[in-house]
Amino acid sequence: MALTREQIVEAAMGILREYGLADLSMRRLARDLQVQPGALYWHIKNKQELLTVLAGMILDTVGEPASLRELAMAIRTALLSVRDGAEVVALAQVLVPHADSPLLAVRALMAVQGMSAPADQWAAEALIHYIIGAVTQEQTRAGLVRAGLLEEPDHDADAAFDFGLGIFLAGLKISGE
Repeated sequence: MALTREQIVEAAMGILREYGLADLSMRRLARDLQVQPGALYWHIKNKQELLTVLAGMILDTVGEPASLRELAMAIRTALLSVRDGAEVVALAQVLVPHADSPLLAVRALMAVQGMSAPADQWAAEALIHYIIGAVTQEQTRAGLVRAGLLEEPDHDADAAFDFGLGIFLAGLKISGE
């Protein structure tokens, strides 16, 4: 049976979910699919393209929340659903900043808040950075806990994220609703 792009992407997502970004290499992927690494490049140009596709898959679960608060929470949930999801999405955001994703929805929702350009776009970028940064820290901490290097945190990460989001939105004088 011929190798397909879908098989490659599914296998890559499996490695990412189970082992994390550090273990996702094209060589590892080829080995898991029992093909030569060169076979992957017929379907995927390079690892950066693969990560961009994976980021899209991670964010596909977000949907279309009506408010900035709901959107930020949905993005956080999506990022947390995959090991190192925030790091993958951050990388894809740099590689393809205008790719169709919920991150563009943040920009669109921010633009209708009555702020002038370019402040609306700067505010959107700051909110995206808050979401990705908070989740990256949360996922890094979880990895260190799994490795036995840290104890479980004694705070509620959901409440902490929501509190920070509230401060961010209040600073912009946006209810988020």
